[in-house]
Amino acid sequence: MSHPGPADRQRVQIAPCRAHPLRLRLKAGLPLDRAIAAAAREAGVTGAWLQLDNLLCTALSFVIPAPPPGDGRVAFYSATRVLRGARIVTAGLHLGEAGAIHAHGIWTDAAGAAHMGHLRPEGTHLSRPAWITGWRLDGAFFRRRFDPETGFPLFTTHRKARRLSSGRPARLIRLRPHLDLAPTLAALSCAGTRFLGLGSLVGTRFATGAPLPGPATEILILGQDRSRLRVASVGEDGTPHQGWLSGTNRTCITAELLLIDG
Repeated sequence: MSHPGPADRQRVQIAPCRAHPLRLRLKAGLPLDRAIAAAAREAGVTGAWLQLDNLLCTALSFVIPAPPPGDGRVAFYSATRVLRGARIVTAGLHLGEAGAIHAHGIWTDAAGAAHMGHLRPEGTHLSRPAWITGWRLDGAFFRRRFDPETGFPLFTTHRKARRLSSGRPARLIRLRPHLDLAPTLAALSCAGTRFLGLGSLVGTRFATGAPLPGPATEILILGQDRSRLRVASVGEDGTPHQGWLSGTNRTCITAELLLIDG
């Protein structure tokens, strides 16, 4: 797969940090991005991995993978889809500099049908206040910048001085295109490393069932067995799939990950 810009020599970005358990209270009535930003600001959090589970929404906006736009980029997003009376079953998101968010997840509509995609938090509203959990990061954060290689604005890792004591040893990681996800993470991990994150693959290959075709599929890591990864994934047809990755699963645009070692 040929991206429009020159390949960056640094294929793996790693920023060491410390991870602290986090719990935030989100207000209803605000767009989700603003609700998260307000809660993070009140808690003094500038970077985090956050988990959203069983959240009721008056409106939920998202996109799924779509064919390339014809400008050299290898994939794109669909038009925004809006669900009324939706429920976020599970979602994960990176909270970066200035409240920037990258979120993937699974949700259901008012009739109970499952959907998956890239969450548009600015167009998503909770129907009631809710608690969310995650990991506060100290010593590193994601910053969104234009990426010449892929032609997209993407999260990139940045280091900063640590402010807190203790915490679990962790690493904030960004993988560039063409890296095989599971073997790359296995090479970066130690005994007991926990993998959290999301990204896109050049199609998704599971241990059972037919592969999910590309050129791009969105993924969210749901769990692991040592370095074996269980993910949720969605392609251009919008149907969510779940399973254990198997075979070659190369990064398409990016993979943004938090590895917790302790």
